[in-house]
Amino acid sequence: MPVPFWIHMAALLIVALVALAVSLPLLRPARASSHPRGADPARMRWSREKEMAYAAIKEAEFDYQMGKLSDEDYRALRAKYEQRALEALARLEEIERSGRGN
Repeated sequence: MPVPFWIHMAALLIVALVALAVSLPLLRPARASSHPRGADPARMRWSREKEMAYAAIKEAEFDYQMGKLSDEDYRALRAKYEQRALEALARLEEIERSGRGN
């Protein structure tokens, strides 16, 4: 028994919609910059530094709990990245204070 024409058309429509949905993100124009206009480069740098230090602390904690780091190595890494995080937080606070005019 032959397949009705409308089933072929429905299948073709579904395939076209899926292809469009998959390719749509590729067809959008790329953004010129990942930085919003007027964003403070120093603030962005120190925010990124803080986030990287936090991530490194979490990774060291995970590695320590998995037995990949000794107590001594874990303490050294944690101290190093805590210092970086504190430095970033201090710089961000300075930027915040200077931006408010205090």
